Amino acid sequence: MHENSSDNFPSASSQSDPTLTALPVARTATCCGLLETKTLQRCGIALLAIVAVTATCAATYFAGAARQASQQNQAQSQSNTIANWAGLPIANAAAAVSSEKFSMCTGPISEQTEALFVLDHNSGLLQCSVLYPRLGRFMATYTINVADALGMEAKGGNYIMATGTADFPSSSNRPLGFSVVYVLDTASGNYACYGIPFDRISMKSNRPQQGVMFLVGQGTANPVVDRDDLR
Repeated sequence: MHENSSDNFPSASSQSDPTLTALPVARTATCCGLLETKTLQRCGIALLAIVAVTATCAATYFAGAARQASQQNQAQSQSNTIANWAGLPIANAAAAVSSEKFSMCTGPISEQTEALFVLDHNSGLLQCSVLYPRLGRFMATYTINVADALGMEAKGGNYIMATGTADFPSSSNRPLGFSVVYVLDTASGNYACYGIPFDRISMKSNRPQQGVMFLVGQGTANPVVDRDDLR
């Protein structure tokens, strides 16, 4: 009446069946290792990116700081140079050139412009032309012949010319330019100085001007020595 209990329970041999032991077993430790390795790689890449960005920013900052320091040093050097020149007289340079047939020079005539002087060696005619800055044209012309003041009896003298400045008293009835022009005859040594009756108000009104230069003074570079004066 009683059934064998072995029919209901597996035998010991079945428990040791090799097919049962051959089933794959999940290795939790290996999966966790892979995850940890990938996480470390990502963290390393992120860290390298942060280091690279930080290094770039630092290099940019120091480069800018060095450039700013260089500019400050240059500005300081320029200011020191200007300070060293402070207090010295200012030289208003004028141009002059001479050839066989003509002499030419320039000189300031007002606060806004300068005059151009041209001397014809053959005729002795001295011309002064003034450029109006607003119009960009020569609107004032003055002339004079230098042969009389220099004692030239024949044409074809040898001249040299230069400009200077003189603060002559002027008025509305007798306007004067800033420049005077000096002319020298190299053959005789005689020289003369001329002024220009330039009207600055007419220039501001864009009105043309013309006239005659006036003789300021004259002299000679070869004075005759009087022996009586040496005693």
